[in-house]
Amino acid sequence: MRSLAITTLLLLAPALAPAPAAAAPPREATAAASRVALVEADADDPLVREAATRLKAELDAAGFDVVIVPRAGDGDVRAALERAALDEGAFAAAAIFRSRAGAAADLWIVDRVTQKTVVRTVEVAGAAAPSVMAVRAVELLQASLLEASLLASRARPGGAADGGGAIPDDVRRWMAPVRRRAAADPAAGRPGMFAGLGVEAGLVALQSAGGVGPALGPALRLSYGGGADGGGGADGGGGVLPAGFAARLTFAGPTLGPALEGALGTVSVRQEMAFLEAVWALETGGAVSPVLSAGLGGFHLFISGDPLPPLRSATGEVWSVAATLGAGAGLRLTDRAALLLDVHAVVAEPRAVVTLGGERLGAAGRPTFAGFLGLLVRP
Repeated sequence: MRSLAITTLLLLAPALAPAPAAAAPPREATAAASRVALVEADADDPLVREAATRLKAELDAAGFDVVIVPRAGDGDVRAALERAALDEGAFAAAAIFRSRAGAAADLWIVDRVTQKTVVRTVEVAGAAAPSVMAVRAVELLQASLLEASLLASRARPGGAADGGGAIPDDVRRWMAPVRRRAAADPAAGRPGMFAGLGVEAGLVALQSAGGVGPALGPALRLSYGGGADGGGGADGGGGVLPAGFAARLTFAGPTLGPALEGALGTVSVRQEMAFLEAVWALETGGAVSPVLSAGLGGFHLFISGDPLPPLRSATGEVWSVAATLGAGAGLRLTDRAALLLDVHAVVAEPRAVVTLGGERLGAAGRPTFAGFLGLLVRP
């Protein structure tokens, strides 16, 4: 009986023994940190060397894998950065060079996500110079990535930004605070009031200090300015002109007003002006921006006399070279439309004087004040 029990236990032992623990599934490998290539430059310059070390520390602290790449020769900097980023599989490459100006450094960033190269010159001085350069380099990289990061945040997860590759997850997380600040600032990334081509239509009112006027007529302006949509560079400038500046062609008139009355009859006056102006809109970040302008052009005054008999009717005209200075403000209605109000002082040479039978009735152009009210639209 005892032997039977032992035999039974031996037969049941495999079934009663605890099953070996199932092999734990392999833990998913942690995603590799995105890589930044830091190209060595001016290794003999202590300031540049320390700034590069601090920049590496900044990027290391952000969680990126920073690789140091020796620079080969003195060839094209942009090509060297692009090659380093491609060879190392980095989403960006950076380098710091001592500027030829001496007390400045050039920060170079190549960003493979947006396929942009941006450069900024930073004035350096004092013991904090290396830290300042490192922080500016990080800000420059974030500014370059901002456009793609905003586009990616509006697209579905994993979407690719226009003009570049998909933004790595850790880069997207790093950019999140910058995106939030940009979203909180309505002026961030907004084109300038005069950015690109603009057409303004409105009215002009003229009043001369010499007694000619008031007069009212149509006005048309064509402008082209810097800071257009899609302009290159971290600062948002675009085209030939700096952001905020514009060239403007102004046509005003013909203007009509009350006739000038004298002892011998009346004289009707018609005025026209055309100017090529330089315009500057000071972007304040709000809805209203101050606008300043200066220009040169021509002034035309045409008169038609209606004298009492026995004098006969006659006409005359004066063509003058004129200069103008203006100041006013623009009210943004949308990103592509603004209401502009500005006042100009116009000085003409020769001065236009209106007389009838030897009697002086008025003069224009010393100065003539012109008030413009128009709607500016950027197509």
